[in-house]
Amino acid sequence: MRDKRILLLEQEMEKCMTRQYKRIEELEIWDDFMFGAVMSNKELCKHLLEIILQKKIKDIRYTELQKAINLQYDAKSIRLDVYVEDDTESVYNIEIQTTNEKNLPKRSRYYQGMIDLNVLDKGESYSKLKKSYVIFICNYDPFGKGRCLYRFENVCVDDPSILLEDDAIKIIINPYGKDRDQFGNGFQALMEFLKNGQISDTYTESLKEEITEVKESEEWRRRYMKLFIRDRENIELGKEIGEKIGKEIGKEIGKEIGELSVGIRMLKRNEEIANEEVAEILGCDTAVIQKMRDLIQAHPDWDDEKIASELVEAELEEDHMEF
Repeated sequence: MRDKRILLLEQEMEKCMTRQYKRIEELEIWDDFMFGAVMSNKELCKHLLEIILQKKIKDIRYTELQKAINLQYDAKSIRLDVYVEDDTESVYNIEIQTTNEKNLPKRSRYYQGMIDLNVLDKGESYSKLKKSYVIFICNYDPFGKGRCLYRFENVCVDDPSILLEDDAIKIIINPYGKDRDQFGNGFQALMEFLKNGQISDTYTESLKEEITEVKESEEWRRRYMKLFIRDRENIELGKEIGEKIGKEIGKEIGKEIGELSVGIRMLKRNEEIANEEVAEILGCDTAVIQKMRDLIQAHPDWDDEKIASELVEAELEEDHMEF
C-alpha cells in the first residue's frame, strides 16, 4: 500500500511551488528573513526579550549554534529563527509564526527538545541542561481566548501548586489579544507595532528604522538573494525528486492493482471462499476483501482491474483525509 510519508512530501512540495516570493523592499517584520535580520541587532533582540519576559536582562550573545542555523526566507521548517543566550546561560528561541497550521503545541515541544539536544554534550549530566524559553510570536490567536500572552510551564495535574521545575518554558504572543491593558506601556507599544506597524515609543521606532536599514543594505540584499537562489534550487531539486517518486508510485500502484485483481478473480470463481483465506494469500486485511465482495456485487459489469483500481483509489483518499 502507498507510503503515507510520500503523501506528506507531496503536500510540502505543493506548498513550495505555490509560495509567493517578495522583493526585499516588500519584506516586513512578519517575514522570517526580515525578523531574523532585525533580531541580529543585539540591543533590539535583548529589549524584545525584556518586554516579553517583563524583566531586565544584563546581556545576550549569539551562540555557536546560531551559526549553524542560517536565516531562511519564508522557512517554516526545523530551523530556528533567532537563538540567543543571556548572562545567566538561559537560552531563548524566538520564532515568527504567520500560518495557523494547528500544530503549535507539538512544534514548541519539538523545538524545546532540539535545543536540549544541542546544549547538552554527549555524556554530560542532565543537570547541565540550561533553562530554555521557546517563544512564538503569532499573527493570530492560537487558542482563541483573547489573550496577548500565553505562558506555559509544566505543573502537576493533580496539584497545580507543584511545579516540575524542568526549566522548560513556552511563551506564545498574540498581538490581537484583548488584555493588553494589564501589561506595561512597552508591551502595549510592541503589540500595536506587530498588529499594524504603529510607532508609539522609541523601541518601535528603532525597529522600523532597522527594517529600513536592512532593506537599503547591500550586504543584506546579497544575503537575501543567495537564500532566494538556494530556495529556488531546492524547489527544482524537489521537482526532480517528485518526478522520481511519481514513477515509483506508479509502479507501486500498478503492482497493487495486479495483486488485488488476483483476489477479485478468486472471489468471482468461488463465492464460498472465506475472506480470511484470500486475505492471507494477498497479505492484506480482511476488510479489504470484504470491500472487494461489496464492489463485485454492486457492479457485476466491472472487470477485475476496474474493481482493483476503485479499491486503490479509495485507500488513497482515506490516506489523504488523515493528513
